[in-house]
Amino acid sequence: MKPTALILLALSLKAAAFDIAVVEKDHVDVSAGGKVVARLMTANDLSTPEKHHDTYKPYLHVFDPSGATKLTKGPGFNFTHHRGIFLGFSKISYDGKPYDRWHMKGGDQVVTKVTSGDSAFTAFIDWQGNTKDPILTEERHFTFSTPAKPFYLGIDMTSAIKPVSGEAEMNGDPEHAGAQFRPSEKVDTKTTTYLFPGENIDAHKVKDLPWAAEIFTVEGKTFTVVILNHPDNPKDSATSAYRDYGRFGMFPKGKATAEAPFKLHYQWLVSEGEVRDAAVFQQAWNAFAGRNDPVPALTIKASDQPKPKKEK
Repeated sequence: MKPTALILLALSLKAAAFDIAVVEKDHVDVSAGGKVVARLMTANDLSTPEKHHDTYKPYLHVFDPSGATKLTKGPGFNFTHHRGIFLGFSKISYDGKPYDRWHMKGGDQVVTKVTSGDSAFTAFIDWQGNTKDPILTEERHFTFSTPAKPFYLGIDMTSAIKPVSGEAEMNGDPEHAGAQFRPSEKVDTKTTTYLFPGENIDAHKVKDLPWAAEIFTVEGKTFTVVILNHPDNPKDSATSAYRDYGRFGMFPKGKATAEAPFKLHYQWLVSEGEVRDAAVFQQAWNAFAGRNDPVPALTIKASDQPKPKKEK
């Protein structure tokens, strides 16, 4: 890819005019042309067990260009803890004790403050231990852009997690940790398809993929989402991208201190319709990463399907 093309693509990824509306202790709306394209859910309602269950962690909903179709899942349904674009780890070690902030057992992720800027906002999040006191604090920053076609929405997320004292270890496994995207519960599980850079890529085995993409259908509409993995992210990151219900993303692991937070940087690009072009994905990653890597071969794989039940 020529340097001039990289510059043009980088310019196209700059934040356009997105309106940010913060509704305190409930949600943050991101709108373009008067239509909501993304919504961070920030409530933490302890008034009833049901409301607590629905609000024990923040997550980002994504919408189609019209703002009418929600592409992502909220609470309930299959794997209730899978919600929109979310971040969690099932095996956190802090002060000699284990914590699960993937399934959200025994503690919440609580948004304490939101600050907004030009097409961007930052959520300040307490990761609780076994009480309401935090063991970790996080700054999760989102910037929204209008990418080059065929994508209609770019979501850039950086996260910095640090323990309140001492050291913490962030761990888990590819199915229960990391930065993940979960499509709507209305996804057509028969047609979910994944795309990877390289020949015969097996997402169960390969590490440190620069990007991975998913094609899925919700309410009769087909969409493509690609996650871009920044080269500064922790090495030896796994990619989880094979489930028929569409939850996919990156699983990094590492340690954090107050002086050296656990830092992550990802970008999601969303398109209406199918995208099966390695050049499109690679050019987007090159612009994101500041690189000029060649276009790889493309592996396209149907999602893993449940095994037929044996007749009794």
